[in-house]
Amino acid sequence: MNWYDSLGEILPSLEPWLALVSWLPALAWLVAAGCLWRASRRILSLADAPEPPETQKAGESLPGVSVIVALRNEAPSIERTIRSLLAQQLPSLEVIAVDDRSDDGSGEILERLAEGDSRLKVVRVKTLPPHWLGKNHACHLGAGQAREEMLLFTDGDIIFEPDALRRALLLMERHGLGHLAVAHQLIAPGFLERAFQSAFGMFFVLRFRIWNLHRQGSSGYTGIGAFNLVRRESYLAMGGHRILSMEVVDDVKLGLILRRSGVPQAMAVSGGRVYLRWQEGFRGCLRGLQKNLFAGMEWRWSMMLASLAGLGLMTLAPWVALTLTDLWATRLAAGMGILLPTLLLGIAARRGGGRSGLEGFAFPFAVGALIAATLTSALSATWRGGIVWRETRYNLTELRAGCVREKDWPKAKAVGWK
Repeated sequence: MNWYDSLGEILPSLEPWLALVSWLPALAWLVAAGCLWRASRRILSLADAPEPPETQKAGESLPGVSVIVALRNEAPSIERTIRSLLAQQLPSLEVIAVDDRSDDGSGEILERLAEGDSRLKVVRVKTLPPHWLGKNHACHLGAGQAREEMLLFTDGDIIFEPDALRRALLLMERHGLGHLAVAHQLIAPGFLERAFQSAFGMFFVLRFRIWNLHRQGSSGYTGIGAFNLVRRESYLAMGGHRILSMEVVDDVKLGLILRRSGVPQAMAVSGGRVYLRWQEGFRGCLRGLQKNLFAGMEWRWSMMLASLAGLGLMTLAPWVALTLTDLWATRLAAGMGILLPTLLLGIAARRGGGRSGLEGFAFPFAVGALIAATLTSALSATWRGGIVWRETRYNLTELRAGCVREKDWPKAKAVGWK
């Protein structure tokens, strides 16, 4: 008896298990589809910001903004970023560029730009103090010198359309927000690059439960390093970046602390008004996430393996069941478990801007790449005993000790918004 005949005898006894591994992913993806649909109705857009009355000058009543740009070695992009910020349509604006030990000429570019516009202030960091990550320290220094009512934390490679900040402020005023995180549009020429970025964005929405940010006492929270806009008084009340001094995913954890300290929080898409080329190509995306993914699991192998096992089951199990079963009900469930994530990723890609939606067909590949990147992140950090970020090595023991953990910030104080 060959292996094929043996498999034929075993399969009938496996049918209940095949049905289980077909229906569970199908139901899970149905729930995910519902959550993503709810999120789409609650995620704001800069394109929908209310315009002020015709009798009121644009931006006249809006608060001033201090933009903190934390950068290191951004010579190719920093001038364009700073010029786009200085072109914002706001009556009161200052840009504080904190150069974190750059050695590529970024500081000299900033000094030249500052000579031509008094709204730009340059802070040069020569040495990094102990117990600080470089970017977090730069944000801390910049916020300490800010004078305006609102703080925008951003990076040195982001491009802003002239009305981006004005529209973000109008959204905050309309909904009574204390923190607005704006998802920038990613420039991604490659098909696999677009598929991977779209899958990451979709799982970001699911992981941080974006659909319930508007509900009081709900568990969702968010933060985006390219565009975290927060009221200065709320930022200072939570302790600022000092509480995030050794937190690698500081942008998201800033959102966690703010929301669970009682600050109304929302997420918005930029509508093409904030954009960047994040990484060069698909491989660049994988490398760019290497320091973040294990940190996003709070440096815990148990959390990481459980998450990846669940994700792998939801992706792989329907294909296995479809191959092995002859029962129509199991095949139907397996088909749903394959078709639903394909459609969801295609929709996510379309909404990402400039994408066809065909990226959804690369869903198994994108998930496999995300799983591989997460495992690589964990193995690398564990083997090396830490991470290297911005050419500085940080010890894993200290990173774990400085991690801001979700369980330590109860959701009871989270507030909603209209």
